[in-house]
Amino acid sequence: MTFDHLENWYLRKHDSAEVFGPVRFEQIRAWARAAQVNSHDMVSTDKDVWTKAPMIPDLAMDWLIEVSGSLLYGPTTAEALLEFVRIGEINRETTVINCRTSDAMALWKTPFFREKALSPAPEIVSHPPTIGIRVNLQKRIRDLESALIECRRQHETAKETIAKLEATVAELQGKLTDFRAGRK
Repeated sequence: MTFDHLENWYLRKHDSAEVFGPVRFEQIRAWARAAQVNSHDMVSTDKDVWTKAPMIPDLAMDWLIEVSGSLLYGPTTAEALLEFVRIGEINRETTVINCRTSDAMALWKTPFFREKALSPAPEIVSHPPTIGIRVNLQKRIRDLESALIECRRQHETAKETIAKLEATVAELQGKLTDFRAGRK
């Protein structure tokens, strides 16, 4: 299936919830190629049903970046990887993983690196704001820390509720025992 001629596509940025569109699908693809669509951004044709951008095969967001150890960024496009090299976020030795094949390799060993590394980036007049890997990772860490704090709060609340319920059960069992003893 090709999306090239479909109109009324929308891009919703994860970090700001700002919606861009309606635009042709090719504009969404151009944004993805220019590293302006990240793995948490959503796309839609009706603004009711949203899909994470990497789930749309025609966007070719097929690459993960190994930021450090087990920390990964992406998926993103081959063109976005080249943009990240251009702006100094990663280098040619950075390990990348092809999501389709699970092959991990240094960026310079990818089939597209030598072919496109020196070609100029496509010019895009109107686009959503670009956020670098570091900023995205810092925001994701803050989001995860906030979620962890909320989970811990909910866990403590649940423990307190369980303790109250157990006390109530014990009290009711005592009353039941007393009631049965009084009937004998």
